[in-house]
Formats: sequence, C-alpha cells, structure tokens
Amino acid sequence: MSNKTDYKKQLILEKAAEIFAAKGYRDVTMKDIVEACEISRGGLYLYYDSTESIFLDVIKASEDAEEACGKSIVESLTEASSAELLLWFLKEQKKEILKRKTSLSVAIYEYAFYCRQELHNSSIKQRFESATKVLEKILARGSETGEFLCDDPSGMASNMMYAIEGLKICARTMGISENKVDKELVYMMRQFMEVED
Repeated sequence: MSNKTDYKKQLILEKAAEIFAAKGYRDVTMKDIVEACEISRGGLYLYYDSTESIFLDVIKASEDAEEACGKSIVESLTEASSAELLLWFLKEQKKEILKRKTSLSVAIYEYAFYCRQELHNSSIKQRFESATKVLEKILARGSETGEFLCDDPSGMASNMMYAIEGLKICARTMGISENKVDKELVYMMRQFMEVED
C-alpha cells in the first residue's frame, strides 16, 4: 500500500473507532463513517465493504496497540517490584472498567451477542486471555520473590480476570462508582497479599 492509502485507511479506522465507541456496534452505518471521515461513499468502499469489516479492523488495531503498549510498559518496569507491576495492571483495568464514552467494549459485546460470533476466536476472549497471561506472570513473579502468597498463579489470575470482566459489564449495564471498583480490587488483592484500606 502507498503512504496515501495507509493514511486514508488509518483515518477511517480512527474515526470509525470513535463512532463505535459512542454508538455501539449495531447502530453504526456506513453513512456515519463516511460523514465522520469526510470522504465519499465510493471512497470508503475502496477500502471496506461493510461496517463489520471496518469494525473487525478497528478491533484488531486496538488490540495491537494495547499489546504493544502493555509489552513496552512491562519491559520498562523490569526494575519494578511485582507489587508495583500488579498495581499498574489493576490501575489499567480500572481505567477500562470506568471508561464511559471512549470504550469499544459495548460495541464488542454487541458484536459477539448479535452477530453470534464464535467466542473461541473473539476479540473478547483474546483480550481476556492476554490480560490473564500478563496477570499470571505478575503473580508468579511475586510468588517467587515472596511478595505474594499465591500457590496457584494461573488459577488466581483467571479468577481475578473473571471478576474484573464482571465489573466491566456491570459498569456498562448498571453503573458502578469508582469507590466500589476500588473496594472490589482491594478485596481481590487481599487474597494473596497484605493490603491496607
């Protein structure tokens, strides 16, 4: 692809991500994306034939960016203690739980529910598994260094991520306060380390 083509496609994905975050998946039309990008309908169809194909590329780009950012941060924190890494991880999860307008999570859930996407390949599952692996590594490292009392880092990471995913859904469906999120995260941490209120 040429630089102009790359730029145009990137613009489409950025604008579409904003629209999907604001409207969810089902309510977005090709017209919405055309208007946001200020391009012709034909110009959009040069790159994409449906909102679904755009959405899938938006999710892929989002996952790639999150993975690169996560790896970069974890690598830059090699001197950090496991407790510091855990706090960073939970802080990032808290941001995602409390995101209101800029989160793609509602659109992702809609896509999974309404398009009956196979969950074994879904971005929801991939994000969940990726976060669980990062958390497992942090817990295993903390257990090895004696910072955490955790005899099953894999099981604990999985359990915590199911709880965190539940908080994300609760935040989108019935609302949840920052104070309540903090209390739930502290409760999780109490399972394997001494935490002060």
